[in-house]
Amino acid sequence: QDIAKIIQHESSGNPNAINLWDSNAQKGTPSIGLMQTIQPTFDAFKLPGHDNIRNPVDNIIAGVRYSIERYGSVSNVPGIKGLNSGSGYVGY
Repeated sequence: QDIAKIIQHESSGNPNAINLWDSNAQKGTPSIGLMQTIQPTFDAFKLPGHDNIRNPVDNIIAGVRYSIERYGSVSNVPGIKGLNSGSGYVGY
């Protein structure tokens, strides 16, 4: 359920979503896909054979692996913690 919440808040469920306005985009690495990963993060956390950042499965794999590495679990992503505490979603 936490993965679905991240996807809803990050991309509204659109696997082709691309953020062209945030700080990542300004640096030349826009957030892309369901979980809004930037290409370097996607490349670091994707699995072999899952190389398409816009493919829903590939994007979720990389996003979840990144979340676990950075926050310990998907449940610890700031946006999920914010939703669970009532303070609202915060992008990661």
